[in-house]
Amino acid sequence: MGDDVIGPLVRLGNALLPDGVVLDRQVVEGVELVRLTATRDLTGVATGRFSRPSARVALSVTGEPNYLGFACTQFALPVVAGPSLDFDFHPAHNLQSPRVLGLLVARVDEMHVLLAPLDQPHEQVIAVGDGLQWGWHGDLDEVPQGFSTTMGIYTGRTAAALLERWGRDVQGTRARRRSDASPITSHLSYWTDNGAAYWYRTEAGRTIGTSVAEAVEALRVDDVPIHGVELDSWCYDHDVPRPIAEIGYPEEVPPSGMLRWTARTDAFDAPSIELDPIEQFAERLGRPPLVVHSRHISPQSPYLNDGAWWVDAVAAHPVDPAFFGRWFADARRWGVCAIEQDWMLMYWFGVRALRSVPDRAAAWQRGLDALAEESGVDLIWSMATPADIVLAATLDHVVAVRTCDDYRFAADPALLWTWYLTVNRLAASLGLRAFKDCFFSRRPSPGDDAIDGDEHAELEALLACMSAGPVGIGDRIGHTDREVVMRTCDTDGRIRHVDRPLGLIDACLFGEPARGDRLAWATTTSTRDGKVWTYVVAINTSTDRRTIADTLLHDAIGLDRPCEVYDWRRGTVHTLDALTAELEGRDWSLWVCAPPGERADAGDLTKYVTIVSDLG
Repeated sequence: MGDDVIGPLVRLGNALLPDGVVLDRQVVEGVELVRLTATRDLTGVATGRFSRPSARVALSVTGEPNYLGFACTQFALPVVAGPSLDFDFHPAHNLQSPRVLGLLVARVDEMHVLLAPLDQPHEQVIAVGDGLQWGWHGDLDEVPQGFSTTMGIYTGRTAAALLERWGRDVQGTRARRRSDASPITSHLSYWTDNGAAYWYRTEAGRTIGTSVAEAVEALRVDDVPIHGVELDSWCYDHDVPRPIAEIGYPEEVPPSGMLRWTARTDAFDAPSIELDPIEQFAERLGRPPLVVHSRHISPQSPYLNDGAWWVDAVAAHPVDPAFFGRWFADARRWGVCAIEQDWMLMYWFGVRALRSVPDRAAAWQRGLDALAEESGVDLIWSMATPADIVLAATLDHVVAVRTCDDYRFAADPALLWTWYLTVNRLAASLGLRAFKDCFFSRRPSPGDDAIDGDEHAELEALLACMSAGPVGIGDRIGHTDREVVMRTCDTDGRIRHVDRPLGLIDACLFGEPARGDRLAWATTTSTRDGKVWTYVVAINTSTDRRTIADTLLHDAIGLDRPCEVYDWRRGTVHTLDALTAELEGRDWSLWVCAPPGERADAGDLTKYVTIVSDLG
């Protein structure tokens, strides 16, 4: 095939296809659809490398493009590049350039192009190497007749419009569930995952279970309205037991697989032999809605003695997704409102058989969704790849998706803020609620240990509140700043939600804030009685922490000029054509922009979200 121009930006080059695979192209309502289809059963088509597609088509973007890609790794790692395709997460992060992307956004002058899957997101990839190539990943080995994958190529003036159009095409007519459909998305919760005070750590002389129970009880006494409680991977047995120690931050621990999804006996006090330890924990706290963590299954698990399994070196997966029904039966008994399916990347890359035949990963995830429908226990995705996130938009019971790596995972929290605010753009376009991860609510005091506070506590709380999903604190007993926590929710613990996850504006998607070219500007909205309130956040995330002065014109976020604006941190109201800030490294600002005819200082000004969305 010779080079052809698609719209003004994208060229398709040569196609290298196995015998029995055909390429089809058509334009439907302004979107170029590129489709690969197997005309017969195929076997032995794997290339031996996931990053080297078997059926592939060369791609190029004209001009001098800047790129944003979502890498095929945990939390859909966002990576940026210039024309040389030197993809990296962050200019200060010396990471190897990712070789495979789930989807790609390019900017050329004033135009944008989006290349993204419209079906079968696990099987189709964009490979980065000697140029760009789209096709079937290189571990796909057996393909049935009729199997096809479709990539959409969207071209237009703004990335926002392209992502919205693509998201609607993926979701179809499916409506997003309201936040009040699950207690973990409607109300404040307490979390014990990586970064939290009680992740494999306890108070002296106590188990983790008792430490967590005492923390929740103390919060209730202090009138902090905790509803849900998350129990992380410390609550069940692994093939390599992770040590549990007194308070501190754990050393590096191996990503060992699950042996059984049953309570780890040394993690709980269980005085009764009538109830299992997790039930006793729940009884002590009055049966709050729980979230319980789940992960990949170890090849050494006794579960492998039951039924057929795909077994690999570090993980195993049941052939029949109905196996996971036992998870949901236990969850209902414990009072679980959602299972946090973590380490999704490990299932995908840890079990080669899931990748060797189309639709196996999707069948697993659709199976979990069906079990959620049957049991009334919802799902949260964590460590998800871009394919997992795209597929979640077609499922009914994934109530939130983690959109950045673990809290306190990076020495510079700005790395995680960038990750979160970028992947939120992907989640929002797909109608998904985001989850930032837990956070500490109190700034540290002199002499505090690292586990006792966070100098960026207020910004972490703000970012969590504007996720449109769960808000979970992970404080140690006695180290909660109630005033900060209560800025995220009402007195009954109901989260003050926005319409969609807070996300970077188009002009900040391609690495500009990290380079210090400008502040990281992010926006979201609240719709109330048909009127739209716009929240604008600016953060200085520059690598060298230089002071940055920057201006955001209202046109860039679709606002009329001028409009009335409330400066949340200063408590002042102005009528402005643009927002201007000068911020030192890691400092931030928040503005509330009113719709025409409304006051910007309406609502509850003690909260980050002053006007709560009524869209659910």
